[in-house]
Order: sequence, then structure tokens, then C-alpha cells
Amino acid sequence: MTPSGTLWLHVGTHKTGTTSIQRALRLKEAALVAQGIALSPYENAWQVANLFLRGTLVTTPRLTGMCTLPRLPDYDAITTRLRSSRGSCADMILSSEEFCMLRDGLEAFALRSFFRPMFARIVPILATRDPTHWQASRTDQLRKSGTWEQQKALPDAHSNDGPWYYDLAAIRRFWEAIGPVTLIDYDAACATEGDILPAFARAIGQPGLFDELTPLRLNERSTRSQ
Repeated sequence: MTPSGTLWLHVGTHKTGTTSIQRALRLKEAALVAQGIALSPYENAWQVANLFLRGTLVTTPRLTGMCTLPRLPDYDAITTRLRSSRGSCADMILSSEEFCMLRDGLEAFALRSFFRPMFARIVPILATRDPTHWQASRTDQLRKSGTWEQQKALPDAHSNDGPWYYDLAAIRRFWEAIGPVTLIDYDAACATEGDILPAFARAIGQPGLFDELTPLRLNERSTRSQ
């Protein structure tokens, strides 16, 4: 099959409105499909990110037993699910903050090799925020998940909260090697428009997509199977 269309790959970072974006996308799925844009079958596609993340990294899904290191059948199964969900749509949106932890050349090679047969181009969408607030919010997230102490006991290179994680320049370098990065300033978006959703809608070429959604609806967890 000849690769075609665009993969809009939303890569986080953590604590930049990712969950709201994922829920909003699901609420507007019909409108997106009408524009030729399919959604991933995974509301938060951490399962897909897990395929590429280096084996030495102890991510939250790996630490809590939500997944193991990927096996060959996992690549085939996820490929089948993505192709089925895409259907006849030209493009697809895939979203998970776990993607922001990719850093090295082997991870980039694995990601490109996986998506190259399906899509003509990958457009990473990267949301960033003030580093101090980012780290404080991320720490709070790990504490609430009950994994903070375990992560801090790991060597920095293996922890998903090591100093390397907050290296925004390294994150940008990685994704700029994958495709033309669209950057969203989370703090600026919230200050000027109330939340990140309008900026994200523009990033995928669908301005106004989320205009009628309310915060109440976005706080309701999706019931769609992941």
C-alpha cells in the first residue's frame, strides 16, 4: 500500500491539557471524519508510544503493569487496529503525552519505520508550558498515581521524571527530525483563549472545531473502550 495522507501526532507534553484534548477530539469524532480525519482507536495512545520507547525507561504504564515491553505481535496488532480505524479517511490524529519521552536515534528509526508504510507525512504537535509549573504539575501527577517514590528511587536515566525528561530542547530536536513541528504555548493559549483547545483545533487545520464544547463535558470521562 502506498503511504498517503497526514498523521497528526500530538506528543504532549504531560500536564498541558492533553486529557481535555483527547476527550474533545472524541466528542467531535463525527465532524472530524466528515473532514477526512480519523481518530486513533486509543483515546490516549500510550500503547502505541510503548512500541518505540527504549526498554530501559520505566514508564508509568510499565511500572503499574498496564503494559510490558513490546513483542512482535504487538506491532502487528496495533497496525491492524490503526488501519481499521482509519478506514477511508486520508488523515489520522494520534495523541499521547508518552510520546514526549522519545529521545534517541533508534526510537526515531522505529517510529518512522512503523508509520512510513501508512502515512506520507507526520506532523508532530508539541505543547509546552512554563518549566517551573510544568515540573510541579508533573510531580503532583506522579504523587497522585502512587508512583512518585518508585520513580525517584530509579536511576535518572530510567525514571520518567529524571532531569532528562524536562529538556525541552532535546524534545524539540527529536520531533523536528520526524516532521514539521507545530508548537503550542499552553500558558499563552490559556491566558488568551481560556484553554488550549482553540489552538489545537487550528494546529490540525480545523479552526472552531471545539467552540461549543463546555468544560463540564470535557471533565466527563469517555466511555469508549481503549
